Amino acid sequence: MMDQSKVQRNKLRSFTHLIVKSRFLLGLVILFSVGTVDFASAAEAASIDLGVTAQKAWDTVLNKADGQTKLTLKQAYEKVGNWKAQEQAWEQKIKTLHAANTAELERLRVEIRQTDDAKVAALAEQVKQTQARYEPLFALYSSVNRQLDAAKAIKNKEWSAAIRTQAETLRPVVQLAREDIRIKKKELAEARKRKSAEIKRLRAMLAGADSGKKQIQTAKKQASLVKERYANALQQFKQSAKQGQPSRVLSSLNALASAAEKWAGSKQHIHTLEQKVSTTYVKVRQEIAKRPK
Repeated sequence: MMDQSKVQRNKLRSFTHLIVKSRFLLGLVILFSVGTVDFASAAEAASIDLGVTAQKAWDTVLNKADGQTKLTLKQAYEKVGNWKAQEQAWEQKIKTLHAANTAELERLRVEIRQTDDAKVAALAEQVKQTQARYEPLFALYSSVNRQLDAAKAIKNKEWSAAIRTQAETLRPVVQLAREDIRIKKKELAEARKRKSAEIKRLRAMLAGADSGKKQIQTAKKQASLVKERYANALQQFKQSAKQGQPSRVLSSLNALASAAEKWAGSKQHIHTLEQKVSTTYVKVRQEIAKRPK
């Protein structure tokens, strides 16, 4: 009985080990598959759009070249393609980040414009309600004063004395009411002043991105010039491929790779500047977030 139990335990351990091993192998297969896809994508990205005629000329150059020359030409060609792939990747990153920055700018502008709106509205409503609450008192006080003037006009001493007493009783209450309204109006005015100052401060922070935007415009112009140089270098490479001289083809490929590298670098620079703009917006967002609600 004990031996049978031991055998069953050994079988169970063997089965468990088999499952773990299978999962590990499956993980390796998946990892290898992903790596293969990535490599295939990179290889595809390294291609250059030459057109039918230039592609045939390039293939001819490769077919006629000796082994070492062919390898050197392919490496130079792939270098061009890799830089071009990086340029395209940076371009996509620029578009994504620029779109995010544009959307965030609009949100920040709205939120800055609405700074302390709720506080100011609440204080304005408080002033309105306070004035409405004291309106009957002010109306009564005005009526008593008009009666006092009428009593004085007809020289009715008893009536004048009675009305004066009523007016004197109301006077301090009216003064307190007016003071209450004055204080609330002052609070409202100060809140509006703080609102204006805060809006001005936040907008000044937001304007900190303007220098980066100007730099982006300059960088885009420079990138356009680099793109033109790449286009010229590509045309020169096509011409060299048609002529079929490996040394000239390699020289034109190296020049094309240099132009592609500069083009990719110009796009990376634009992306860096977009990040600076984004950093400014993040700081403004943090300032808004830490304000008391």
